[in-house]
Amino acid sequence: MANIDKLLEQSGIIGEENNRKILFVAASSYKMSNPLHVMVQASSGSGKSHLINSIAGCMPQNEVFNTTSLTSKSLYYCTDKQLNNKLLVIQDFDGLDEDAELALREIQSFKQLKRTTVEKTASKNRKTVNKTVKASLASLIATTKTEIYHDNESRSIVLGIDESEEQTLKIIRQQNQRKAGNINSDQELEAQQILRNCMKVLKNYDVVNPYADKIDLPLDARMLRRLNGQFQDFICQITLLHQYQRKTDSKKRLVSTKEDVQLAVEIFFDAIIMKVDDLSGNIRQFFEKLKDYIKRQPAGTTYKFTQREIREEMKISATPINTYFKALQEMEYIQIAEGSPNRGYKYIISYWDTMEKKKSEIKDNLNHQLKQL
Repeated sequence: MANIDKLLEQSGIIGEENNRKILFVAASSYKMSNPLHVMVQASSGSGKSHLINSIAGCMPQNEVFNTTSLTSKSLYYCTDKQLNNKLLVIQDFDGLDEDAELALREIQSFKQLKRTTVEKTASKNRKTVNKTVKASLASLIATTKTEIYHDNESRSIVLGIDESEEQTLKIIRQQNQRKAGNINSDQELEAQQILRNCMKVLKNYDVVNPYADKIDLPLDARMLRRLNGQFQDFICQITLLHQYQRKTDSKKRLVSTKEDVQLAVEIFFDAIIMKVDDLSGNIRQFFEKLKDYIKRQPAGTTYKFTQREIREEMKISATPINTYFKALQEMEYIQIAEGSPNRGYKYIISYWDTMEKKKSEIKDNLNHQLKQL
């Protein structure tokens, strides 16, 4: 995994160290028995599409089905060769209609699409025909939605993008270095090609994890049953990536090691927290910044703030700030303290959660379980 991460950085993926590893592990499962699905949730212009496209660029290109959006009919009329054992990349999940989302859920759950339709025979009579498209695939999906329908969310590993100022500066420096001609694009292509070649020599094995019943995820995670299944499949995929360094048992199954489980816990941790947290990734980042700003204000009274004040402080445009405020109000993290539609509103934080403390407790608990191995 250290070598893979080094190659991912050499291929041009700046920052997002943990996200790029999760995305790569998930993408590499496209031809395995239990493919993984990841949804990257972040605000517009944060770099989510660039990130999933960069990971897709490290897979064999004839195995990648990359699309901006799609309809349900386009999926139902695909052939097995177009979908089976492929990496599906959807740039804009927001553009999918309900039928397309239903078709995607069927693929993620059953690895195939079934439809019943009516066709004309040679004698011009009509008959009912059942058609099945094999679609065992992995998927990387980008969305700006702050609230995702739970049936869609539960089937995917959900990630948030790092929208911090530090990450922004890293990206700007890389953009400037590229324009100045100081980045060797040949080295980036070489790193991509090495990873593509590695994917080509991976074989599909059954995997047995002797430690599967030794690690318990936090019970307060949303949709825990599916999250636990994704976590176990993630461990197996790490074992599959290390298949040339792992032993097989008498049934020719790869055997997971303690190191595989430890890697999975370390890399998958952010995905676990996303399912524990009430807030989506970008709203959580905004709320933590908001709390820090309020803490810096004079003590003594409950500090009241306006949207404009926070917008100017954090340098965020009106549309996303309005989305964040609306979501935080609906979740009862902030509330209106005074004002009117004409004069504007002032808000207060009504719920000072302790998410950082909870994260620390979950990490300590997982590390304790790892030590017991």
